[in-house]
Amino acid sequence: MGRVGYETGRGTEAAWTFVVGRGFIAALPAGTPSGITLTLAALVTAPHVEAEELVALLPLGGEHAVEHFAVIIQRASTDGDGIPVSVVLRGEVAVDVYSVGGSRRFSDVSIRPWLLADFQAVTGLTVGSTGRPVASSRALDSGRPFGLGSVFANTLFWSLAEHSQSEAAQADAAQADAAQADAARADAALTDDSPADDATIVRSGAAGRAADADTVLARPAGADTLISDVRAPGQPGPAAGARARAAEARFAFRLPNGEEIPLDLPCRLGRRPRAPRISATAPVRLIEVASPTSAVSGTHVEIRQEGGSVVVTDLGSTNGTVVAPPRGRRQRLHSGQSLAVLPGTTVHLGDGNIIEILPAAGNTPGQ
Repeated sequence: MGRVGYETGRGTEAAWTFVVGRGFIAALPAGTPSGITLTLAALVTAPHVEAEELVALLPLGGEHAVEHFAVIIQRASTDGDGIPVSVVLRGEVAVDVYSVGGSRRFSDVSIRPWLLADFQAVTGLTVGSTGRPVASSRALDSGRPFGLGSVFANTLFWSLAEHSQSEAAQADAAQADAAQADAARADAALTDDSPADDATIVRSGAAGRAADADTVLARPAGADTLISDVRAPGQPGPAAGARARAAEARFAFRLPNGEEIPLDLPCRLGRRPRAPRISATAPVRLIEVASPTSAVSGTHVEIRQEGGSVVVTDLGSTNGTVVAPPRGRRQRLHSGQSLAVLPGTTVHLGDGNIIEILPAAGNTPGQ
């Protein structure tokens, strides 16, 4: 389970009820009905529980709906650098994920009904409200120690048992500063990206990106794609937006025909994709894929970058969207469901249309 600690700020009431089990951590608002908390607490000794099982125990609608929660599943270690972790979030709660390479903040970016993401090689976590600052990795071993069960607190700290305080102290404090800056950029990016209906059709060339060693590359034969950039009247085109965001690393994805599309814009894919009808200032890119059997819906899926995450959203497709992470089980998205994915993930739309998520491009050497 690793080491667990918690803190409650002086003179403030606890904001969360944290339920800590052998293989999971759950955070619920302090005012959550006791019956819901006790249902989760009954599972603390279970050797293995899936995130979907825990979320299914939380009412998401009605009088006692749990509007804010986090569910964290710890999995068996696959290497010496940390363990895989799955995180499900909803509402005003944030999880800071720490690894050997640094830390980053994960929140639901207003996606409903909830957002799930998988992380590899995790060495520590902090869980609490979204407004708290990102803590240095030195803080992972802070707080009062806590074992299995429930506790009222403002923040929960978790770290691997072998990840000692002296090791954490070796982390560069600049990592925490960088994580805080990333979180600020992610918050600034949370705008309504729904554009107007008018569209300008352009041809997009391939943007070369090299895949990293963890990327799973499948290259099915595919038909040509037609790519449209849609933007509200009077707004700058995508090239201007890309230049304005040049300093921020951008992920990309590869189409079935091998073309690579940068996520400088939200992208909607389908047989005949359409832009949202709600007017806004941000552009969107429409990508048409071939589907001889109509297995792919007209507007099937959206892929977008939110801060340091790539988010895949099923747009009410008829046959569903299957997401296959580089390691782990495939997952079929429900209508309207969103999922944060890692590079190396493949998104299956039907009729052989497999989209590959590519890693963020690094800065130009020498810059």
